[in-house]
Amino acid sequence: MSRKLYLFGIGGTGSRVLKSFIMLLAAGCKLSNNFDVVIPIIIDPDTSNGDLNRTKDILGKYQEIREQVNNPDDFFAQDLRTISELSNQSTGGGTDHFQMNLNNVAQATFGEYIGFNSLDENFKNASDDKSFARLLYSESNLKSNLNVGFKGNPNMGAIVLNQLTDSDDFKRFAQTFNDGDSIFIVNSIFGGTGASGFPLLLKNLRGNLDIPNAAKIKDANIGAITYLPYFELNKKDEINSDSFDDKAKIAIDYYNRTIIKHKKVDTIYFIGNRGNTEHMEYAVGGKDQKNRAHFLEMAGALAVFDFCENINNTSHNTVVKEFGIENDTNSISFSDLSLDNKKFMAKPLTKYKLFAEYLNLGLSKSLEVSVWTVSKFLGSKSEKFSMDAQYFSSDEYKLQIEAFNKYFLEWLEEMKENKPSFDPFNKITSDDAFKLVKGSENVKGDKSFKEVDIMNAKLRKKIEYRSSSDQRHTTLIKMFAESLDHALNKLNLLNQD
Repeated sequence: MSRKLYLFGIGGTGSRVLKSFIMLLAAGCKLSNNFDVVIPIIIDPDTSNGDLNRTKDILGKYQEIREQVNNPDDFFAQDLRTISELSNQSTGGGTDHFQMNLNNVAQATFGEYIGFNSLDENFKNASDDKSFARLLYSESNLKSNLNVGFKGNPNMGAIVLNQLTDSDDFKRFAQTFNDGDSIFIVNSIFGGTGASGFPLLLKNLRGNLDIPNAAKIKDANIGAITYLPYFELNKKDEINSDSFDDKAKIAIDYYNRTIIKHKKVDTIYFIGNRGNTEHMEYAVGGKDQKNRAHFLEMAGALAVFDFCENINNTSHNTVVKEFGIENDTNSISFSDLSLDNKKFMAKPLTKYKLFAEYLNLGLSKSLEVSVWTVSKFLGSKSEKFSMDAQYFSSDEYKLQIEAFNKYFLEWLEEMKENKPSFDPFNKITSDDAFKLVKGSENVKGDKSFKEVDIMNAKLRKKIEYRSSSDQRHTTLIKMFAESLDHALNKLNLLNQD
C-alpha cells in the first residue's frame, strides 16, 4: 500500500531542515515502508524570508528535474507533490504552493491584526479593554509587522497561527489525507513561529473534529523534531539570542506537560548544540535572513527517515529520541557518524557530490571528446543519443540541473564553514576526483574521472537510458547514478578508513 508523508516545516528552521531533506532525497536517500510521496508544507508568515524562498526554489527545481526523468530509481527517486497538486487545484506545483497561505498577515501589524485600535480605553464602561491587551503585548509587539514573522515572540505567533485550520490550504491537506498516511513536523523551540506553531498545529491534528477526515488524522502516526538552541546571533536587538535558552526551558516544560505526557505524538526528536556554536548574521526577517546551512539541520532531516523506518514499531507512549555523533569533534566526517547514519547517507552524498563536481570540473574536458558526449544515431535514425553539446547548453539543463547542483554544492560548503563543521570531503580536481572522501587518499587505481567516462560510454547503449523529448534528463541522471555506483564499488572508495 502506497502512503503519503505530510512534512510540515514551521518557521525559518523548518525551511532549512526541509532544504537538507531535499538534498538527501536528490542524492538517492529514500523513505522506507512504502512512503512513495512526500508533501512538504511550509508554515511561515515571513513570505520574503531568504531561507524560505531559497528552500521553495530548491523544491521547485527538484520537481522540475524529476518530471524529466523516466521512472527515477536513484537520484531524485522520491516523489514530491504540493497540496494543490493532490487536490487537483492546479496542473503544476509551483514554488508558492509549497507554502501554506495565512490570511490577513501581509502588510499588517500585530496590533492591526488583533484589532487593538478598536479596543476601548475606558475599561469601566466597555466590554473590551485596551489596557489588558497592553499587559499581554508590548508596544513593540503591537507595532511589529507580521510580514517578517514574529521576531522570536511565541505569544504573538500563538494568536496569528491559531487561524491555520481556516485556511484553504489546511482544508486541502485534510481532504487529501488517507488511511496509512503520516505526518512529521519540524520546528524550533527558541523562536516565535516554530515554538508557537507546533503545539497549535498538533492540537488541531489530534483534537479538531471539524476538519475533513478528522478521525483519520486524529489516529494517524505523527512524528516531530524540535530544535533546541544551536546557533547565536552576532547582534542583540529585537531578537536577542541570550534569551534562547530561557525560551527553550519554558517551552520544553510546556511540551512535557501538554504533548509528551498526553501522548500527542508517536515519536519526538530533540536536537541542539551548546558550546561550539556559530554566530549567525543578525536579521529580523525578510530576504536578509539567509543563514548558512548547518550540520544539525541535516541531522534533523535524518529524523524524518528514521520516523518512517520505525513507524511500525510505535507504541501508545511517546518515544523521545536524541541525535548524537560517535566522536567529540569540531570537524565531522563520515567516520564520526554512527554506523547506521554512515551506511544510510555516505554513499548517496558521495555519489551526488561526484556527479555535481564532474559536471563542474570534468565535463569541459569530455564534451565532444568522450564517446558518450558525441551525438550519434544508435541502431536507427530514430534513436539518437542525446548527451551532446546541444543538451548541455539547453535551458532545461542550465536552469534545472546546473542550478540545482549549484544549490547542492553551496549547501555542502555552508555546512563545512559552520560550527561544528560537516567536512567529509577533500577539495578535488578532475585528475584526482576519487580522492574525494576524507580517509580515502590512498585509494588504488586511476583517481581521475576517466573511469566514469569509460562506464558512460558502455551505458549509452542501454535502451532505458535514451531520453525521450519530454523527459530530457533521463539519460544524464540514470547514467551517472549507475556509472558512479560502478566506480565507487570498483575503487572501494568508502571503505578505506
